[in-house]
Amino acid sequence: MSDHQAATKDYVAVIDIGSNAVRLVVYDGLNRAPFKVYTERAICNLGADLATTGDLNPAAVKKAMTSLRRFSGLLAEMKIKNVRAVATAALRDAKNGKVFIAKVKKDFGLTIAVIGGEEEARLAALGVLANGFGGSGVIGDYGGGSLELIVVKNYRVRHKVSLPLGSHRLLAEKSRTARVKMIETHLDRAGFLKEYSGLDFYAMGGAWRSMAKAHMHLSQYPLQLLDHYQLEGEKAAAFARLIARQSAARLEKTSGMSGKRIGDMGVAALAMEILFRKIRPRRLIFSGTGLREGVMFDQLKPAVLKQNALLASCAKIAAHAGDSKILHRWLAPLFAGQDAEFLKLLEASCLLSDVSTLEHEDYRAEYAFRRILVMPLYGIDHAGRAFLALSQYVRYEGQLDDDVAAVAQKLLDNKMIDLAVTVGLAQRLGYLLTGGALGLLRQAGFKVTPKKLVLKLGGKTAALHADVIGDALKDLAASLGKAAEIL
Repeated sequence: MSDHQAATKDYVAVIDIGSNAVRLVVYDGLNRAPFKVYTERAICNLGADLATTGDLNPAAVKKAMTSLRRFSGLLAEMKIKNVRAVATAALRDAKNGKVFIAKVKKDFGLTIAVIGGEEEARLAALGVLANGFGGSGVIGDYGGGSLELIVVKNYRVRHKVSLPLGSHRLLAEKSRTARVKMIETHLDRAGFLKEYSGLDFYAMGGAWRSMAKAHMHLSQYPLQLLDHYQLEGEKAAAFARLIARQSAARLEKTSGMSGKRIGDMGVAALAMEILFRKIRPRRLIFSGTGLREGVMFDQLKPAVLKQNALLASCAKIAAHAGDSKILHRWLAPLFAGQDAEFLKLLEASCLLSDVSTLEHEDYRAEYAFRRILVMPLYGIDHAGRAFLALSQYVRYEGQLDDDVAAVAQKLLDNKMIDLAVTVGLAQRLGYLLTGGALGLLRQAGFKVTPKKLVLKLGGKTAALHADVIGDALKDLAASLGKAAEIL
């Protein structure tokens, strides 16, 4: 089994009982890049009354019980044995939280683990780090009941705190002045933040993610994918300030989202605005992973966690991961001297090089491009996705001047566009030469000189030369600014 292949086929489930929603997520197994095979969310607002009554909202309890009954039935039918049910601020703080937990255990056989604020912060941080984000920064998880803040340096958690600044608590304060005072008072408790200004800030939580979607809509961003979406720090602070001062009606009109989505966006933006005054982040980066993935990754052995997130993702998608290694070794000489980040993308591109082979030949390029842009990959930003998508678009004979490729060209600079084209042309040549039997590439190789790209054919590949191979080599050589030659 490859290092990057899934370690198990046994499904694993996480039930997350939060202040706003109750969620079920089923993953394809305990592995380095767990893919979601089923998700369901019910908006219950368990924490809606905590700030005023100290109890769970009665109507919300009824909704949550209905959802948990359904979830337990689904899990039984799926025969999933590894189920982790966790609860955060609402059940942690509610006076009648223990009654709720006992009833769930009695009625559905589900054991709910109520995690403390600092443990919630640790798991959220693990979920972010496991997605291949940078090993240093400030992580913020904004929910209905609380705001978790975690400082990570060199992949180690240095500080963590849970603050009662979730949307339900802020909305319970009726004036903006009272909300600002509440936020500032609690942020002062996290005095360590002053030491970590200028780092990247990684944002999680439904309301903050809604802000990302609003910004994508307003800026007409070409890729509607939240994970790894980022803004420069000062622009992010200005956007938070703008959102915090908009009425709900105005937000609904300008953001392109429904009233349900923007209900707590204003107070979430206010919390971000005041927080950013203190830490002045270099960038705001939205994470598509968090607490639930942290619960998953917390079960992995350290050796598995050390696997590369992107390559683990791509290997699970690859139809022929073993052959892709041969392809990768074969074309590596064309990219001697490139940096480590590019070389990781090159390997990932090779893993995905067979992703669209079973599609109709007229649609392979477009399907490969669109699939890769939104695949559930870990450890890759939007520019990286665009690179992988464009390389496969070219590999399947897509043209740069097609409308399909326009999205990638908006996200990449000219150097990375040129490299993606070269990678795609090299892979196309490899598949043409061998008919997909990539093991034959062991008998062929490249020689790169200052003026020429030479393809050496030996063994069985010597008999495979044809005009189509010569034409493909000329295209590849031209992308490198060289003449082509076959020996």
